[in-house]
Parts: sequence; C-alpha cells; structure tokens
Amino acid sequence: MTMTPALERLAELVRQAEAKTRARKVEGETQHAAEHFRAAELRARRAVERLRVVRPAGLRALEQADVDEQLLKDLVRKLALYKSSLGSEADAERLIAASQAEIERTRQQTRTEMEEITREVEEARRELRGATDLYRQLRREIDRLQPELAEPFAAEDRLLWDAEAHFPGGQLGLLAHEVDAGLNAYGSLNKLEQYARLKVWIGRFRFYQGSQDREAEPTEELQALSHKVFHQLKYLSRQYEPGYIEAFRQDYSTDWSVYVAEAQEQLLQAIEAGRRVRDAETHSLRDRDREPGQDRASSSTSPVSRAAGPAMPSTSVSPAQSPAPASTLVELKALLARVHLPDEGLDQFLAAVKQAVDQMGATHPDLLRLVLPYREYITGDDGLATLRRKLEQIQLDLDEDPTYDEP
Repeated sequence: MTMTPALERLAELVRQAEAKTRARKVEGETQHAAEHFRAAELRARRAVERLRVVRPAGLRALEQADVDEQLLKDLVRKLALYKSSLGSEADAERLIAASQAEIERTRQQTRTEMEEITREVEEARRELRGATDLYRQLRREIDRLQPELAEPFAAEDRLLWDAEAHFPGGQLGLLAHEVDAGLNAYGSLNKLEQYARLKVWIGRFRFYQGSQDREAEPTEELQALSHKVFHQLKYLSRQYEPGYIEAFRQDYSTDWSVYVAEAQEQLLQAIEAGRRVRDAETHSLRDRDREPGQDRASSSTSPVSRAAGPAMPSTSVSPAQSPAPASTLVELKALLARVHLPDEGLDQFLAAVKQAVDQMGATHPDLLRLVLPYREYITGDDGLATLRRKLEQIQLDLDEDPTYDEP
C-alpha cells in the first residue's frame, strides 16, 4: 500500500523531528562518554608508561637477586672448607642470614611492585576498553541520526588511534578494520581523497611498526595481520595510482606521528574541497529548479557540472538516469568508508540507498557501480527490490562473460 505524497512528506517530517530529538539526547550522552574516554585513556597511558619503566628495572633486580643468591651459595661452600680458619663463626652465620634476608626482601619487593603495576595496567585497560566501546557506539548513533553533529568530537575520534596503542596489537587491529571497511569504496573517492587516505593508512602502519611493544615477539596472528594490511595498501597504490607516497619505501624513516597528523590534515582539506563542490552543485540545481520550463537535461552542461567532469551527451541519458546529485553519492561513499557491512551500519546503508533510489532511480549507472559489491545486503521494497534485481543481473552477466562492461 502506497502512501499519498502529502502523507509521505508528513511521515518524513516526523522522522526528521524524531531523529533530531534523539540526536540531541545522544549528543549529550556522547559528550559524557568522551570525557570518560579521555580520562580512561590518560589513566591507561600513565599506567603503561610506568610499566615500561618498572618492568625492565624489576627484571634486572630479579636477575641480580638470582646472581647474589648463587654467589652466597658459593661463599657458604667455601666457608665450610675453611671453617677452622675463621676468626668468628658466629659473625659468618649472622652475615649469611643477613644476606639471605636482603636477597629475599629485594625479590619480594620487586615482585610486589611489578604485580601492582601489572594489575593497574589491566584495570586501566579494562576501563579504557569499556569507555572506548561506549564512545564508538554513541558516535555511530550520531553519524546515523545527525552527521553534522560529529564535528565537536574530532579530537576524540583521533584519540581512538592513540588509545589502541595501550592494547597489544590494538593499533594494527584498528587499522585492519578501517582498511577492510574502506576497501570497496576507495575506488569511488576522488584522487585527492584517495591520496590522503592512503597516506594516512600507510603512515599509521609504519607508526605501528616503529612503536610496537618490543618486550615480546609479535604473535603469529599479528604477523599475519600485518602482512595482510601491508599488501592491501600496496594493492590500492598499484591499482588506483593516487600518487607517489614515500612511506611505502622500507628505507624511508621519519617522525611517524607528525607524518600521520599531516596526512590527516590533507585528508580533511580534500574532504572539504569535495564538500564545497557538492554545495556549489546543490545551489546550482536549486537555481535551475526555480526557473520555470527549463529542461533539466540541457542544464547538465553548466559551469559547475563541467568543473566536476565531462557532461554526458543528452541523447544518451534517459530521465531515470540523469546525472546523479553529487551529494547523494558522496554521502553514500562516505558511509561505506565508515561502516563495516553487514556487522554495523546496515540500516543506515539501506536508508541511504533508498534515498539514492528515490532521487535518481534504481537503474542509474553511477549508483549501480557503487553498490554492486554490496548487493547481497540490499533488501526491501519501494525501489530496492528493483535495484537488487538489476544488480543480480549485472553480476550474472559478469560471471558469464568476464569482458562484460559494467554500467
């Protein structure tokens, strides 16, 4: 049963009002979660730094206690041999007892201190993991409801990477998840975003390599994950050729924290440049909508459209396949880069696809190319079923004929 246009618009207004109300509540919860997250990260950082100072010193103290104990045993054996030549047997026995007590006291104090700091690190890590998980959950909720409210939390978002350094292999796991989530959408980014995003990823990988905990050898699982991530990044560089990135050279070294910060700034600038282009296109579309009787197809050769890329000939574009609003596709691409389907963001993804179908039709070639890798997750009616059938047919054609050209 299809709603009337007025009822559909009213339902959308109610949905937006509900989303804004929920977003305001979630924003406040996220602020509290961010404060707890920052405090937990600071506690964990101090505990880990203390452990890195105390543990080596403690191990040296325990080794010295073992050496002293062995030396004491040797001296006791020699005393037994030369007992008749001792000036005072009682003095020797007191010194033996005092030495044993000193060695045992040193050993016990060192072990107690190491156990205490180890326990503090474990408790701090548990608190940080809980705070991190809650913050991430609320941040995903904000992205789903009101993405524009996410800007005040940019510092905490960047702190997530530093926080993972307090867990063995945490930074590598976070990077692997981020690369996996953005792999399929990477090709749909513009060249500037591709370059900056890949620079951030390889910079984080080299940062992990240079700062991983050297107290123990990496596990086989971490070694395999490291190998996988590096080859994924090399594949992106060779497949899309976004530009030369020196961090791929093993002989290149720098301050990787500074390198990553600069790359993140480049990424923000690339995203901002893309947003300005989308805003200009949106204003241009609104201006054309206000002009009565104007042919939309002929407007595809406007200066803004020419700046974004060559216009398609009007004879080859049907009304259902008119050029897609840039903001719709860019928002969908950004969403795919943030979430990890189907484990997270599936409802948000389906809502964004539904919006794209409503705006440009279920057979628009740009939309088909973007969502083809995710066809198995697309379900529902009102255009989504049509989109799913079209995607399945395209995949069938690709499977039967590898030379088939995608839409």
